[in-house]
Amino acid sequence: MSRRLIKVPAKVVIDTGPLILFLAGNYDPERISKMKRIKYDGKPCNAVHYDILKQYLSHAKDRLITPGILSEAWNLIDNDISNRKDKEELFYANLNYFKLVHEIHIPKDEILSHRCLSQKAWKFGFTDSSIILCAKNNNACVLTQDYPLFNICKNLKIETSHLSSVLSLAEI
Repeated sequence: MSRRLIKVPAKVVIDTGPLILFLAGNYDPERISKMKRIKYDGKPCNAVHYDILKQYLSHAKDRLITPGILSEAWNLIDNDISNRKDKEELFYANLNYFKLVHEIHIPKDEILSHRCLSQKAWKFGFTDSSIILCAKNNNACVLTQDYPLFNICKNLKIETSHLSSVLSLAEI
């Protein structure tokens, strides 16, 4: 991936959807289409989309997640993969990646006391609120496939990229 085609941030907070795409592709690119929640242009993602995301993330110096993102991603993977052996293999295929990403804990009290989020945490939810504060506190870009979160970040002047923008490189 050429850095000239799309701006790759130095630090990126990986939201649930992009994380699921990465984990599934890292395990077995042929299994990506079985993951119901990761789509591009209304269709299931595939190995090409995984490769583009992998290149994008490899250009970022620091990849961040929050405990809520990791929990959401694993719950959704658990819903999409019924075979215990496949879940176990996916987990172990990604063990080194789990060790490489930085997990940033945002305490609930920080969310509840934040001037912009305290009155809207009920609307955004704790995971999205933690993503917002993680990005803000670490001067990072949010990578998401969630349009409401994307719009919230834009309104709060937090750098954000929508997964579809990154995956659109498959069409070039």
